[in-house]
Amino acid sequence: MGAFQDSTVVIHRFKQIDSTNTVAFRYAAGGAPSGSVFVADYQTKGRGKWGRKWISPRGKNLLFSILLRPNFKASHAPWITQIACRSVAKVLGKRYDLTTSFKRPNDVLVNGKKICGVLVEAKGRTDGHIESLVIGIGLNVNTKGEEVFPGATSIYEEYGKRVSREALLKELLQQIAKDLKEGI
Repeated sequence: MGAFQDSTVVIHRFKQIDSTNTVAFRYAAGGAPSGSVFVADYQTKGRGKWGRKWISPRGKNLLFSILLRPNFKASHAPWITQIACRSVAKVLGKRYDLTTSFKRPNDVLVNGKKICGVLVEAKGRTDGHIESLVIGIGLNVNTKGEEVFPGATSIYEEYGKRVSREALLKELLQQIAKDLKEGI
C-alpha cells in the first residue's frame, strides 16, 4: 500500500482550500510521498460521490485526505472506500461508543443519519495500475443544532460533548493505516 505509518506521516494543514482531495492530487503531481495527509478547517468546493457538494461550517468538522501510491490495479480501488468506512466506524465505536451502519457505497451512519462520507479518487498509469490514490474523509465532529445538515448527525449530537479534532485525526490515521496494512 505504500508508506503510511503514524511516525512518517507528513500533515499539511490549511485554514481554507477548495478541496482536500484536489490539493492532495496537486501535491501528488509535485512528487508528494505516499502517506501525506491534507487537513482543512474549511473547504470552498468540498465534494462527495457523483459530484455532490460536501458542506461543512468552518473549524467544526474533520475534513482530510490521505495520499497513497499503491501498487495495484485500478479495479481494486473500490475496496479502499470500504476499508476507510470501516476504519471510521471502528474509531467511532471504540472511542465514543457509537453504533454505526453503512449506506453503500461511501457513507457511515449513526442512528440512520449520515455522520461521515468517504470519497476515494485515483489517477492511473497507462499499464492499468494506480499512480496516486486519495482517500477523502468528511466527518461531522462538533457541529450541533442548525449547523448539522438535515438527515445528518455529528459526534457532538450523538455523544453530547465537544471532541478534539486533533486527537480524533491521530486516532483515525492510526486505524486507517492498520486496516490498510491488514486489508481488512
